[in-house]
Amino acid sequence: MKTCTYLFIVLTALFSTLSHAQDQQRPTVQDLDFLIGKWEISFNWYDTHQPGSLPYFREKGWQICEYDLELNGTPKFIICKGELEIDSGKYLGRKREILESIRYGRFENSFERIGLYSNWPATGLEILEYDSSKSQFIIRGQLNVQKNMLERYVDVYQFNEDYTAFERTNIANFSDMPSTEYNLTMKGTGKKIKK
Repeated sequence: MKTCTYLFIVLTALFSTLSHAQDQQRPTVQDLDFLIGKWEISFNWYDTHQPGSLPYFREKGWQICEYDLELNGTPKFIICKGELEIDSGKYLGRKREILESIRYGRFENSFERIGLYSNWPATGLEILEYDSSKSQFIIRGQLNVQKNMLERYVDVYQFNEDYTAFERTNIANFSDMPSTEYNLTMKGTGKKIKK
Protein backbone atom coordinates (compact mmCIF):
# COMPACT_ATOMS: atom_id res chain seq x y z
CA MET A 1 0.00 0.00 0.00
CA LYS A 2 2.84 2.39 0.85
CA THR A 3 4.41 1.68 -2.56
CA CYS A 4 1.16 2.56 -4.36
CA THR A 5 0.79 5.79 -2.36
CA TYR A 6 4.40 6.74 -3.04
CA LEU A 7 4.02 5.97 -6.78
CA PHE A 8 0.80 8.04 -6.91
CA ILE A 9 2.56 11.04 -5.30
CA VAL A 10 5.54 10.77 -7.66
CA LEU A 11 3.31 10.51 -10.77
CA THR A 12 1.13 13.42 -9.61
CA ALA A 13 4.21 15.60 -9.09
CA LEU A 14 5.62 14.56 -12.48
CA PHE A 15 2.39 15.34 -14.37
CA SER A 16 2.04 18.64 -12.52
CA THR A 17 5.60 19.62 -13.50
CA LEU A 18 5.02 18.61 -17.14
CA SER A 19 1.75 20.53 -17.28
CA HIS A 20 3.42 23.64 -15.81
CA ALA A 21 6.31 23.37 -18.31
CA GLN A 22 3.84 23.12 -21.21
CA ASP A 23 2.00 26.24 -19.98
CA GLN A 24 5.30 28.16 -19.87
CA GLN A 25 6.22 27.10 -23.43
CA ARG A 26 2.87 28.20 -24.87
CA PRO A 27 2.91 31.48 -26.80
CA THR A 28 1.36 34.49 -25.10
CA VAL A 29 0.02 37.76 -26.43
CA GLN A 30 3.19 39.37 -25.02
CA ASP A 31 5.07 37.70 -27.90
CA LEU A 32 3.39 40.37 -30.05
CA ASP A 33 4.62 43.27 -27.90
CA PHE A 34 5.92 45.07 -31.01
CA LEU A 35 2.29 45.89 -31.90
CA ILE A 36 1.89 48.11 -28.84
CA GLY A 37 1.82 51.80 -29.78
CA LYS A 38 0.26 54.15 -32.30
CA TRP A 39 0.41 53.27 -36.00
CA GLU A 40 -0.20 55.40 -39.07
CA ILE A 41 -2.03 53.16 -41.56
CA SER A 42 -3.31 53.38 -45.13
CA PHE A 43 -5.20 50.95 -47.36
CA ASN A 44 -5.88 50.80 -51.10
CA TRP A 45 -9.04 48.77 -51.78
CA TYR A 46 -9.62 46.77 -54.97
CA ASP A 47 -12.60 45.06 -56.57
CA THR A 48 -11.98 41.38 -55.75
CA HIS A 49 -14.19 40.30 -58.66
CA GLN A 50 -12.12 42.35 -61.17
CA PRO A 51 -8.51 41.14 -60.94
CA GLY A 52 -5.98 43.63 -62.25
CA SER A 53 -8.22 46.66 -61.74
CA LEU A 54 -7.02 49.91 -60.19
CA PRO A 55 -7.92 50.69 -56.55
CA TYR A 56 -11.42 52.09 -56.29
CA PHE A 57 -10.65 54.01 -53.11
CA ARG A 58 -7.91 54.71 -50.57
CA GLU A 59 -8.26 55.35 -46.86
CA LYS A 60 -5.77 56.67 -44.33
CA GLY A 61 -5.76 56.96 -40.59
CA TRP A 62 -4.33 55.60 -37.37
CA GLN A 63 -4.60 52.67 -35.01
CA ILE A 64 -3.56 52.42 -31.34
CA CYS A 65 -2.75 48.98 -29.91
CA GLU A 66 -2.70 48.41 -26.14
CA TYR A 67 -2.76 45.51 -23.69
CA ASP A 68 -6.13 44.83 -22.08
CA LEU A 69 -8.28 42.27 -20.21
CA GLU A 70 -6.05 40.98 -17.42
CA LEU A 71 -6.14 37.64 -15.65
CA ASN A 72 -4.32 37.65 -12.30
CA GLY A 73 -2.54 40.86 -13.31
CA THR A 74 -1.38 39.62 -16.73
CA PRO A 75 -2.96 41.08 -19.89
CA LYS A 76 -4.46 38.39 -22.11
CA PHE A 77 -5.43 40.57 -25.10
CA ILE A 78 -4.04 43.26 -27.36
CA ILE A 79 -6.82 45.62 -28.36
CA CYS A 80 -6.27 47.82 -31.42
CA LYS A 81 -8.67 50.69 -32.08
CA GLY A 82 -8.43 52.99 -35.05
CA GLU A 83 -10.06 55.49 -37.35
CA LEU A 84 -9.81 55.70 -41.13
CA GLU A 85 -10.99 58.29 -43.65
CA ILE A 86 -11.33 57.81 -47.39
CA ASP A 87 -9.28 60.47 -49.19
CA SER A 88 -9.75 59.41 -52.80
CA GLY A 89 -12.13 57.56 -55.07
CA LYS A 90 -15.51 56.10 -54.21
CA TYR A 91 -16.98 57.12 -50.81
CA LEU A 92 -14.68 60.20 -50.54
CA GLY A 93 -14.76 61.62 -47.00
CA ARG A 94 -16.30 58.57 -45.31
CA LYS A 95 -14.89 57.99 -41.81
CA ARG A 96 -15.05 54.65 -40.09
CA GLU A 97 -13.74 53.07 -36.89
CA ILE A 98 -12.19 49.65 -36.43
CA LEU A 99 -11.66 47.53 -33.32
CA GLU A 100 -9.52 44.39 -33.36
CA SER A 101 -8.75 42.10 -30.43
CA ILE A 102 -5.89 39.61 -30.46
CA ARG A 103 -5.20 36.81 -27.99
CA TYR A 104 -3.55 33.42 -27.86
CA GLY A 105 -6.33 30.81 -27.87
CA ARG A 106 -5.32 27.62 -26.05
CA PHE A 107 -8.20 25.67 -27.59
CA GLU A 108 -7.16 26.65 -31.12
CA ASN A 109 -3.41 26.50 -30.26
CA SER A 110 -3.05 29.70 -32.25
CA PHE A 111 -3.34 33.46 -32.02
CA GLU A 112 -6.87 34.63 -32.79
CA ARG A 113 -8.09 38.02 -33.97
CA ILE A 114 -11.65 39.31 -33.91
CA GLY A 115 -12.46 42.38 -36.01
CA LEU A 116 -15.34 44.81 -35.58
CA TYR A 117 -15.94 47.56 -38.15
CA SER A 118 -18.33 50.50 -37.85
CA ASN A 119 -19.10 50.34 -41.59
CA TRP A 120 -19.76 46.59 -41.80
CA PRO A 121 -22.57 44.66 -40.09
CA ALA A 122 -20.51 41.49 -39.58
CA THR A 123 -17.61 40.32 -37.41
CA GLY A 124 -14.24 39.14 -38.74
CA LEU A 125 -13.12 35.82 -37.21
CA GLU A 126 -9.47 35.05 -37.85
CA ILE A 127 -6.57 32.75 -37.04
CA LEU A 128 -3.24 34.57 -36.89
CA GLU A 129 0.02 32.71 -37.54
CA TYR A 130 3.11 34.60 -36.38
CA ASP A 131 6.47 33.61 -37.89
CA SER A 132 9.21 35.51 -36.04
CA SER A 133 11.94 34.17 -38.36
CA LYS A 134 10.22 35.93 -41.30
CA SER A 135 8.84 38.93 -39.30
CA GLN A 136 5.44 38.03 -40.70
CA PHE A 137 1.79 37.52 -39.79
CA ILE A 138 -0.41 35.34 -41.94
CA ILE A 139 -4.05 35.79 -41.05
CA ARG A 140 -6.79 33.53 -42.35
CA GLY A 141 -10.34 34.58 -41.75
CA GLN A 142 -13.88 34.85 -42.89
CA LEU A 143 -16.54 37.53 -42.92
CA ASN A 144 -20.25 37.36 -43.76
CA VAL A 145 -21.26 39.61 -46.65
CA GLN A 146 -24.52 40.54 -48.36
CA LYS A 147 -26.82 38.02 -50.03
CA ASN A 148 -25.80 35.23 -47.61
CA MET A 149 -22.31 35.07 -49.11
CA LEU A 150 -19.10 34.42 -47.21
CA GLU A 151 -15.77 36.14 -47.81
CA ARG A 152 -12.74 33.98 -47.04
CA TYR A 153 -9.43 35.81 -46.99
CA VAL A 154 -5.70 35.63 -46.35
CA ASP A 155 -4.11 38.78 -44.96
CA VAL A 156 -0.29 38.95 -44.87
CA TYR A 157 1.58 41.52 -42.78
CA GLN A 158 5.28 41.75 -43.66
CA PHE A 159 7.16 43.72 -40.99
CA ASN A 160 10.55 45.36 -41.38
CA GLU A 161 13.52 44.19 -39.25
CA ASP A 162 12.78 46.35 -36.22
CA TYR A 163 8.97 45.98 -36.44
CA THR A 164 8.36 49.71 -36.91
CA ALA A 165 6.67 49.36 -40.31
CA PHE A 166 4.76 46.80 -42.34
CA GLU A 167 3.32 46.15 -45.76
CA ARG A 168 0.00 44.36 -45.88
CA THR A 169 -1.65 42.36 -48.68
CA ASN A 170 -5.14 40.89 -48.49
CA ILE A 171 -6.49 38.39 -51.02
CA ALA A 172 -10.02 37.05 -50.86
CA ASN A 173 -12.51 34.55 -52.22
CA PHE A 174 -16.27 35.06 -52.22
CA SER A 175 -18.96 32.36 -52.30
CA ASP A 176 -19.86 33.31 -55.88
CA MET A 177 -16.28 32.67 -57.11
CA PRO A 178 -14.54 29.34 -57.81
CA SER A 179 -13.35 28.05 -54.42
CA THR A 180 -9.66 28.12 -55.39
CA GLU A 181 -9.70 31.67 -56.80
CA TYR A 182 -8.27 34.31 -54.46
CA ASN A 183 -7.85 37.85 -55.82
CA LEU A 184 -6.33 41.04 -54.47
CA THR A 185 -8.70 42.94 -52.21
CA MET A 186 -6.43 45.34 -50.34
CA LYS A 187 -2.83 46.54 -50.14
CA GLY A 188 -1.78 48.62 -47.18
CA THR A 189 1.05 50.01 -45.11
CA GLY A 190 1.64 50.78 -41.47
CA LYS A 191 4.27 52.85 -39.70
CA LYS A 192 4.72 53.10 -35.94
CA ILE A 193 4.64 56.76 -34.92
CA LYS A 194 4.55 56.39 -31.12
CA LYS A 195 5.35 53.63 -28.62
